[in-house]
Amino acid sequence: MTLAELCGMGGNYIGQIEMGRRIPSFGKIEKIAEVLEVASYELFIGENAEKKDDLRPETREYLQKMPITVKKELSARLLSLIKADILASLDPKNY
Repeated sequence: MTLAELCGMGGNYIGQIEMGRRIPSFGKIEKIAEVLEVASYELFIGENAEKKDDLRPETREYLQKMPITVKKELSARLLSLIKADILASLDPKNY
């Protein structure tokens, strides 16, 4: 089975992500990470990270093929979501 089939996404959509033409939503990032059996943050690990040797071969190959522009955009979006979540948790209205 292909990554697209396992994720319930179209092959063209996954291909566009791999080529840097599409940026997946956080939900889709989570689904891809789940299928690859990695934590979503691991999709953003750089080439020199220690953890890369612990990744499954398919995951390592997928990450190596992902354009750096996609990695940077996904990282920026993830950081933005984390920041928003932290700020919301500090808002007294949420207690």
